Amino acid sequence: MAKKSNNYNVQYGEPVGMIAAQSVGEPGTQMILRLFHFAGIEATVTTSGLPRLAELVDAKKRPTTPITYVYIEDGAKKDFEKVEAIAKKINEVKMQNIVRRFVENFPKKRIKFFLNSQELEAAGLTSKQIASKIEKLFEVEAEADEDAVTVRLQTTNMKIIRNTGVRMMRSVISGIEGVGKAIIQQDKKTGEYFIIATGNNLGAIMDVAGVDKYRLYTNDVFAMYKQFGIESARYTLAKELMHTLSEQSITVDHRHLLLIADAMTSSGTIKGIGRHGLSGQKNSVLARAAYEETVKHLINAAAFGEIDPMSGVTENILVGKLIPLGTGSVKLAMKSGDTSKVKKNK
Repeated sequence: MAKKSNNYNVQYGEPVGMIAAQSVGEPGTQMILRLFHFAGIEATVTTSGLPRLAELVDAKKRPTTPITYVYIEDGAKKDFEKVEAIAKKINEVKMQNIVRRFVENFPKKRIKFFLNSQELEAAGLTSKQIASKIEKLFEVEAEADEDAVTVRLQTTNMKIIRNTGVRMMRSVISGIEGVGKAIIQQDKKTGEYFIIATGNNLGAIMDVAGVDKYRLYTNDVFAMYKQFGIESARYTLAKELMHTLSEQSITVDHRHLLLIADAMTSSGTIKGIGRHGLSGQKNSVLARAAYEETVKHLINAAAFGEIDPMSGVTENILVGKLIPLGTGSVKLAMKSGDTSKVKKNK
C-alpha cells in the first residue's frame, strides 16, 4: 500500500499547472475539429463540446442551457402520481404558454386573452385560476369565461394598455419563476423518478415539499455557489469539466481537472482563467503581458513602478532564464572559506 501510495505522489518541482493546462488544452483542439466534422447535425438540447468547456473555464455567470436535477424524497420517489404533483408545482407556466392570442379593445379599456385548452389542461389550470392570478399580480379586474379571460383597465392610453398586455403575457401564472419546463424522468437502474428542469431557481425549489434538498443539483456553477457555497461550486466545476470531456470520448485524469477547479475557486469566489480572472491577476508583470493586452500591462507597470519577482514559468522563459521547476528548482550551495581541499580532490 505504501508503494502504491507513493506512485500517486507528485515529485518535488513537478510543473503540475503546466501539465494540467496541456492535458486539457490538447484535447480541446480535438474538440474544435469534431465541431467542424459534425456541423450538419442538429444541435442537442444542452450545450456541449468546446462551447461548454469555454463557458466553464471562463466562469460565465449563466450557462447557455441551464439544467437542474430535482430528486424526490424516499417516500415518494417511486410513486409517479406524487412526483407528477411535485413537477406541476415546480413547472414554470407563463401566460404566453397558454394563450393563443390576445385582443386589445382601446375604447372599452379591455384586453381579452383567448386560452389554449390543451395547454391549459396540461398545466392543470382553469380560466378562473388564471383570472385570479392576474388580479393579484396587476391589481386589475379580470373575468373568466370557458376559454378566455377579459381584463378591465382604468385608462384609455393606448401605450399603457399595450405595455400592460405585453407584461401580462410574460408573467408567471403557475410554478416557480426561472425554472422553465419540468420533465419527469425515470432512472432505469433504481426505478426512481426524478425531475429535470430547463432552468434554475434552487432557493425556491428547496421550499417545495417532497424535494430531496441533499441531492438537488444544477450545471450552473454560480447558482450552486450562491446556494451552497464555494466547496459546492468547486465540485460542480470539476464534475462539469469531466462530463463535458467524457461526452466527447476524451479521457483526462481527474486530478488535472480538480487542480483547475481549485485554482478557479481558491480565493473564495469563482474566477475565470482569462484576462479578467487568473491570467490577468498574476503577480508577474511579464506573465500578465504575455497573455493579452501587452501594452496596457507594461505601461501600467512602468507608471506605478511595479517589480517582477520572476518566480513563475512564463516570465523566466521570456527573459531566457531557467524556470524554477523541475531541475531548475534545485540550487547548489557551499560554505565559503578554504577551497584548497576542493581543488585537491579535483
